[in-house]
Amino acid sequence: MAAIVIRNALPQDAVASVALRKAIFGETDFLLYAPDEYVTTPEEFSAKLERIAASGHSRSLLAELDGVPVGLIGAVGSSVPRLRHAAQLFVGVLRSYWGRGVASALLAEVMAWAPSAGISRLELFVMKDNLRGIALYERLGFHLEGAQHRAYIINGRPVDDLLMAYVYEA
Repeated sequence: MAAIVIRNALPQDAVASVALRKAIFGETDFLLYAPDEYVTTPEEFSAKLERIAASGHSRSLLAELDGVPVGLIGAVGSSVPRLRHAAQLFVGVLRSYWGRGVASALLAEVMAWAPSAGISRLELFVMKDNLRGIALYERLGFHLEGAQHRAYIINGRPVDDLLMAYVYEA
């Protein structure tokens, strides 16, 4: 298998990034959007990537295999002083690449970067039924902090969301 390349998503990646998101949303119910609900345009996403790059406290990364985007991670920090130490994460990988280390590589890159950006807390939400995701996050040192009951209604069924966090020791 080719090496996984993790790199910053650039404004010129907007078309591929939007297509990747729509593809990932179409393959699993474990994410916020269904594919037809995600309506961000490449122009809007390009502007968002420019804001992220300029922020100093957020990142948007792509995982590529043989030059093809197969996964993504976003780390969204805050400019609010009391929240400046934390970033929320969202991760997505094309189903055909699950179990190949893509999500682990994306998370490792963000976890290595965070302290240099002044971030001492990474947090994410994971749906209670996403056992693979929960196991990965626990393996990387994330801990369960709480639950949002009936956070989503997916296919007519209530779904709980779990808050997990990784906190860097001082």
